[in-house]
Amino acid sequence: MLKSHYLSALTASLRELPGAREAISVRGVRRRYLPYFFAFPLAMIFVNAESFFFSPAPAAGGLPVTACAYLAFTAGAAVFFACCREGSAARMSRAAAVLAAAGLVPWLLLPAGLPAFVCLLVLMAGIGGCVFCSSFSFVFVLNNAERLYGSALMLLAIRFFKLLALLPEISPLVRKAAALVLAAALAVSMLRCRQQDFPAGREAGAARFDGGVWLSVFLLLAYFAIRITGFYAPAFRCRPASFLLGALELLPLLACVAVLTVLRRSVWTLCNVFFLSSLLSYAMWYAGFPEAAHMFAELKEVGFLAAFYLIGCVTNRFCDFRTHRRLVFLCMAMTGALFLAVELLQLRLPGTPVAIVAASALFAAFLLLSPAFSKYLFLADWSQELRAVCMRAPQSAPAGGALGRQVSRLDGTALSPREKQVALLLLQGLTLRQIAPELKLTPATVATYCKAVYKKLGINSRAELFLRFGAGAEPPVGP
Repeated sequence: MLKSHYLSALTASLRELPGAREAISVRGVRRRYLPYFFAFPLAMIFVNAESFFFSPAPAAGGLPVTACAYLAFTAGAAVFFACCREGSAARMSRAAAVLAAAGLVPWLLLPAGLPAFVCLLVLMAGIGGCVFCSSFSFVFVLNNAERLYGSALMLLAIRFFKLLALLPEISPLVRKAAALVLAAALAVSMLRCRQQDFPAGREAGAARFDGGVWLSVFLLLAYFAIRITGFYAPAFRCRPASFLLGALELLPLLACVAVLTVLRRSVWTLCNVFFLSSLLSYAMWYAGFPEAAHMFAELKEVGFLAAFYLIGCVTNRFCDFRTHRRLVFLCMAMTGALFLAVELLQLRLPGTPVAIVAASALFAAFLLLSPAFSKYLFLADWSQELRAVCMRAPQSAPAGGALGRQVSRLDGTALSPREKQVALLLLQGLTLRQIAPELKLTPATVATYCKAVYKKLGINSRAELFLRFGAGAEPPVGP
């Protein structure tokens, strides 16, 4: 019986999820909040494109400069993680910007040597603080459109700088100039943070790790698992034969952003693109098309976009500042453990088979979790917030009353997430024509769902639906 119910839910979710849509526009990006919009992407760009800014030559104890810089970044993030609180988010943001600037200016002016190396470590420690502090504004200040386009900007810029790093003729002076522009823009964004922009009362709210939070964490860890195992696979290590071919790799990433903004497809579509592109990269490699393999390998970065965007949305919806800190710590710890596990695994098994098995297993798990993605994310009772400009604060969510009782009672039925949405809107008095634009469906499709609701509940009319779930409400007149 349980197996039959799961198979039914899996079939329904795989049929309904492709129809989930977004309604986010560039017009949702607010000019007043541009400092917050740029802060997190700029910090992430700096740390992920450090190979363009810094020399890979050995610096201390045989470690390359990039490795030392990353360790300093991690240390800075840990210090600000320990110190940052709800009431001090803006103050700590400004402190991180000052620390980064204190390392940046002398690093730019000093010749190569120990003093310049120390200043570089100070700079990266400040960048680590900027990443952690700006994660608060990414979650609690930005709206959905700003999170989406900020994440897309971050993804495209990181890929662009990694592409430039392939050009050996770029002089160290140009690289330092690029670092100056990027770090200066980051410092200005962080210095303009204001405490009144951060919502109050999120430190001790009724926060919880909802199922949507765990599913977003799964996507983030799946991205890192496929990326880390791909370090050892030739399909991911292949480089384009020319700079022009490498530049063309940006086009599929831009197309994915267009899928969200122009075609209004759901982030669920990007998740599928992420898994499929990973598998196609190996297929192209073994088929003898290394350039195509590398292009698909780069397209997997859409997983980075989807995971960061979803984590920002569901954390805003379900977490307060304290649980956000715990979630960041949990993700960092699990990612570190993942790195270690893959490193140990590579000592016993060759790279490419491990990477293929990991990508295949994670894609299978993603598909098998489709009922959960329907219930807790893309077709959840609150999923309209993912299609709106702003998420709703947890304390304003309908926890009780007639609507809360209706939601609770419908959860005990065999209705799919989409069918529950239709039933709830019917119980709120909406007609089929009014429900259609709410769910981005046609009236005919809504009518089909309505018939399925009646059939599964064993009723024949909307009047019976109100008698069972409407808490005394009178059914509206009209189709």
